[in-house]
Amino acid sequence: MSMFAGRFSSHRFGAFTLVEVLVVVVIIAIISMVVVPSISNAGSLTVQAASRRLISDLEYAKNEAIGKFSMHKLIFDVPNNSYQFTDSNDQVLSVPWVSGPYVVDFDQGKQFEYVKLHSVDFGGDNWVGFDELGAPTSGGTVELSANDIRYRVVVASVTGRVSVEPVTED
Repeated sequence: MSMFAGRFSSHRFGAFTLVEVLVVVVIIAIISMVVVPSISNAGSLTVQAASRRLISDLEYAKNEAIGKFSMHKLIFDVPNNSYQFTDSNDQVLSVPWVSGPYVVDFDQGKQFEYVKLHSVDFGGDNWVGFDELGAPTSGGTVELSANDIRYRVVVASVTGRVSVEPVTED
């Protein structure tokens, strides 16, 4: 046995092999291909989330009107970039998931950053109400935008069916 055999066998070098380094580089490249497009589409994701929130609130107002046998509304304030949930007397109501009056203000907090209430039209009004049968006072649209991406939330006039569609400039 050589006098160096015991020395080198008990010590292990802490270097990475070329294969290990290449595997890490490939993994980082794959992750960046997935993450970078998501970051660049942040406006799209944000306005989609705001549209889903609005759809949910419209459905909630409709269901509350049916359940309580009274008119419930969403009143939109385009200049202040917000809307509120009210009764037939325009008194702001509370909801189970928020303490206090239910007002959605797109300028508050990071959740809907850059979302703008672009336009509202319910037969010339800035509000939509649902009666005790769930029928809307009138059909109409609400357009939300963020970073040049726009979605239109549509309330059908007779049925109150709520849908969403992307707005494309022609």
